[in-house]
Amino acid sequence: MRTAAGEDEVLISRFQQGEAEAFDRLMAAHMDKVYALAWGVLQDREEARDAVQEVFIKLYGALRKFPSSDNLSAWLYRVCLNHCIDRKRRAKRSRVDLTDDDWERLQGSENEEPEFQAYQSEIRRMIRNAVETLPERQRLVFVLRHYKLLSINEISETIGCSPGAVKAHLSRATANLRDRLARSGILEAREVERNEL
Repeated sequence: MRTAAGEDEVLISRFQQGEAEAFDRLMAAHMDKVYALAWGVLQDREEARDAVQEVFIKLYGALRKFPSSDNLSAWLYRVCLNHCIDRKRRAKRSRVDLTDDDWERLQGSENEEPEFQAYQSEIRRMIRNAVETLPERQRLVFVLRHYKLLSINEISETIGCSPGAVKAHLSRATANLRDRLARSGILEAREVERNEL
């Protein structure tokens, strides 16, 4: 469920005026996307649920003084992302891991033939391994852009850097991936596949 920024402003204002139900409505409106981000980073349902609870506890504490003109979605993404990264660091795991199902959704299904599916599965595994070798900021920007489908500006607000810096990280990530995949022979294979289809 998505709300317009204008509706967020109204609900924030109502909460600040003492209407407790307004917070419940804000939480219901943003819960799914916050959970999706938490799960995408943590890859664990219980951890993601705990993270979401923490994010909304922080929001409840901050909302009394929250400027109604601020972008609530960006604030929630930023707080959630930072919280999840902290959780992973405390657990001594610093990678944004994606499951096979995630990569299947990212790649899309082009053909139902078993041989083609096996080939695609191997391609996905190689791409995922290459993504996981990227420096942390490049990996994060790449996943947020190509898996979470956030815009450059949304990523900028989420991770707290300029749109230009996001583009630079994305460009470096893409170049690094292209280099790694070329060395593994995957790019040539995909070019052949593209030309034959």
